[in-house]
Amino acid sequence: IDNIVNAATGSLYSMTEDEAGNLAIFFHEIWKSVNSWRYDNDAFSTELKGSPGSKLSKAYAEANSIGDHSTTYGITHDDFKSIYTQWHNKIGVSAIGCFASSEYMHTRAALIVLSRIVLVYPTQPKVGDKILKSLSSLQSDDNPRPDIRATAQGYYSQLTKARDEGMWKEENIAVTRARQEKEKAKAEERKKNLALQHENMKKESEAITREIGDGGRYGRDRRDDRGRPDDRGRAWGAEPRAHQQRAPPMSVSAPVFTPKVGAQRELGFADRREHDRRGGGQERDVYVPPNRRDGPVTRRQEEGRGERRKRSRSPDHGDDSEHQQSKRTRGEWAPPRRSARR
Repeated sequence: IDNIVNAATGSLYSMTEDEAGNLAIFFHEIWKSVNSWRYDNDAFSTELKGSPGSKLSKAYAEANSIGDHSTTYGITHDDFKSIYTQWHNKIGVSAIGCFASSEYMHTRAALIVLSRIVLVYPTQPKVGDKILKSLSSLQSDDNPRPDIRATAQGYYSQLTKARDEGMWKEENIAVTRARQEKEKAKAEERKKNLALQHENMKKESEAITREIGDGGRYGRDRRDDRGRPDDRGRAWGAEPRAHQQRAPPMSVSAPVFTPKVGAQRELGFADRREHDRRGGGQERDVYVPPNRRDGPVTRRQEEGRGERRKRSRSPDHGDDSEHQQSKRTRGEWAPPRRSARR
């Protein structure tokens, strides 16, 4: 785990956004187990104590002032607490350094990693407070990068929510209560300010209503004022409509158009019908089929000009003889031949 922490903190300065996201997923799972060993003695005893992974090298034990038992039998829970604090501080120092860097990708990668492990890191209030202070410069309007500013604001909200929900496990109870009381007082003050602002807006609205001279009728249903005189002495709703006033003509010498309505319109139609009856109207074009325009008139055309011929009855079955067929001409009607019934 020490090698993983050293590699993760150093790679924050040389990774892309995708690599930062993948590192955050991996580190979230690793640090979840580390937190359980740190804050749960039973988990440490069952999962880590006495295992080969709990034994330290002689150089590491001497560098961190840990006794020789750590190299032979493994570390104790108190030894693991000191090692956990070192890892915790390394990650915090590396992240704060990325926030203070002028390189865009350093800040971006640190925000991506920390925002995705906010439920497991940080757990110590000393490092958490330093991270919150370092985020203030990224959230200010002076920051020329709007995406960094928005990401920093989102991570700040997530971190404060995790702190209020008890994620900072090593925070002193007295400090936690003092902060809660302070936040409660701020919330009450904001509530009072909102109530005072609402009262001032109400007074300003009433003052504007009195200046206008509405007589206290603002906001009422105007249909209740029908028949009551207004400021000009006229009943509400009786004022003339704009479309009833005719605009003056553009040219004074232009004739006034008066549409024919009522009796005048009927009289005009009557004159038109009388004129057409006497033959005064124009002759209308009558459609003539092409076969009647030129050439001699055939017998069928001649018969069509006279009275309409009555259709003859269909002969009875069996009367269609050869003698009757010889009497039929080309222009006469011939009934269809019927087949004998089977």
